[in-house]
Amino acid sequence: RLSRRGRTIIFSIHQPRYSIFKLFDSLTLLASGKVLYHGPAKHALEYFSSIGYECEPFNNPADFFLDVINGDSTAVAASKEDHRPVDTGKVAEDDMDGSVVDVLHQKYLSSSLYQSTKEALGKVELGRGSKQRLSKQEHEITYANGFLTQLYWVSKRSLKNLIRNPQASIAQIAVTIILALVVGAIFFGVKLDRSGIQNRVGSLFFVTTNQCFSSVSAIELFIRDKKLFV
Repeated sequence: RLSRRGRTIIFSIHQPRYSIFKLFDSLTLLASGKVLYHGPAKHALEYFSSIGYECEPFNNPADFFLDVINGDSTAVAASKEDHRPVDTGKVAEDDMDGSVVDVLHQKYLSSSLYQSTKEALGKVELGRGSKQRLSKQEHEITYANGFLTQLYWVSKRSLKNLIRNPQASIAQIAVTIILALVVGAIFFGVKLDRSGIQNRVGSLFFVTTNQCFSSVSAIELFIRDKKLFV
């Protein structure tokens, strides 16, 4: 319902079952920073079957892909046994090319899926025009929105968090009022003489120090959102 309103929804699904996997339109498999497959999700099993990795009956395709990439699937072991060369003088392809990830990556680079994706990306690059082509030295990471837009939405989100969690705000206000009463009672009725000036300097020092230490509470924001940021 949210996506139909124009929202972009991003979420993670751990160990998706088949009823969820079959809803995927496009599938991209990554391992060690290398693309192992990118294309329609419904053609993924056919692609792996064409390179020698058969999915067992009643096996979840999502689990099958992860097992193939990790190299610990029974399908991978069966594939190695079934596709081993008959000639004893030849070395198996997996042993010659290295790890399973490297083998799958090289097979994807030689597939028609990669060629079609490369051609589509080439058309996009040509459509951008020469004005938007920047050298590596001139390339800069820019944001989609300006500073004022970011400030507006971040401030709005922080305001909503304060409204939805009034306990913390009420506690801070109560502490500030109590501290103001204590400081005001201590320095109430200060006279305009030498000792009064010293008292005023002390009160200003006390208030300034308290403000500096109270700002340390902003560290809580970084601690709370650190995991989300990472």
